[in-house]
Amino acid sequence: MGPRWGYLFNEVGIGLRRNLLMTIATIVTVTVSLALLGMGLLVQRQVSLAQRVLYAEVEVSIFLLDDVKENQLRSLESELRANPVVADVIYVSKEQAFSDFQRMSNGDEVIAASVGPDVLPASFRVKLTDPEEYPVVASQFAEYPGVEEIVDQRDTLEKFFQVMNALRNGALAVALLQLIAAAALISNTIRVTAFARREQTGIMKLVGATNWYIRLPFVVEGIIAGVFGALVAGGLLLVGELMLLGRLKGALQFIPFINFYDVLATIPILVLIGAFIASFASIISLRRFLAV
Repeated sequence: MGPRWGYLFNEVGIGLRRNLLMTIATIVTVTVSLALLGMGLLVQRQVSLAQRVLYAEVEVSIFLLDDVKENQLRSLESELRANPVVADVIYVSKEQAFSDFQRMSNGDEVIAASVGPDVLPASFRVKLTDPEEYPVVASQFAEYPGVEEIVDQRDTLEKFFQVMNALRNGALAVALLQLIAAAALISNTIRVTAFARREQTGIMKLVGATNWYIRLPFVVEGIIAGVFGALVAGGLLLVGELMLLGRLKGALQFIPFINFYDVLATIPILVLIGAFIASFASIISLRRFLAV
């Protein structure tokens, strides 16, 4: 190892030891901010995955009047199957609707007893070739004899995705504020370290050392704090995926969830962001506050 690299690592080690408490505070701040940022990125990935999978399974429910006639029923089914935007049609009788409700109540006797066998209407469950074609079906069959109501499952899904997007935006907003705080803390740490070594850097300047050669140890110190905080944040996200999402996957089996590898793929992004913010804050701090 050449003298230049030896000097660099020696100075970095000295700087980290002298300002251990501030370095730890910096790492904690970076960890919190990047963990929130990672959460925002993962929520965005979760929303995209759920939209892609759930929208592909969206069905249109055509609820029928209790007094719908048999010929109206057959005519409606025939026209639905002939419609080019309809991929599949399933008839659900009142008895089948009641049976499905009982099954979905998961053994809760209060919920199961709240609905009688004659309350739920018969319906057609219609799978579309493209969920965006819902208005075509609604406009064609809304006034059809025997039809009581047409419901598109996308309404419910869009409300769910609105909540998810709000959570994502909140996490990203807080993460941005935390990143600014982390950059300020890194900058302050580097200023304190540089001030403590001002005599040494002054002598190096006098003997002809370049600005970058003098500044590099300080910048590396900031990058180490930023990268370490990013790695800790990534570790926290992995733990969260294993513990929290593992439970949600068991409880909400109808929703596709991101997995361990999605979280793992986010960590390099956090490391790059942590390194960039730390190096940027360090460089700006040295240029502004040190005449070297």
